[in-house]
Amino acid sequence: MKKFQFQLDTVLRYKTQILDIRLAEHGSALAAVRRQETILEQARQNRMDCEEEYRQRKAEGITIVEAMKYETGIEVLDARVKREAAALRELQRDEEKKRAALVEAKQETQSLEKLKDIKRGEYDSAIAKAEEKEIDDLVMARRSAASREAQAEI
Repeated sequence: MKKFQFQLDTVLRYKTQILDIRLAEHGSALAAVRRQETILEQARQNRMDCEEEYRQRKAEGITIVEAMKYETGIEVLDARVKREAAALRELQRDEEKKRAALVEAKQETQSLEKLKDIKRGEYDSAIAKAEEKEIDDLVMARRSAASREAQAEI
């Protein structure tokens, strides 16, 4: 019998390549989310540090001009925090899309691999049956030859 060959092997290879691409895309999207989380945390920390410094300076007594500078600076830092948070949400949405595409590609690849396993099992079963039939045929041929010899002796 001929060697096992899965008819959809080229499709499986293609789907595997797509899966690898989706895996890389998701990994880079996840890394971008992690970087943005760090940037956002840094922006929040800068704002909190500025607010703390403003409270301390206010307790010591500062001029109106200095107070306005601090308030303006805090507003700018707050706006930066909002921008960075919006950027993080956008990156998270992108990462979710990439994850969904990865899951879909993984399911497609797994279904083809399962089909290949099923076909391989059917092939192996057919080979085993063919070998068993061949052995049975040999045994029957030997028995029939032995019985002909026994009848010829009689």
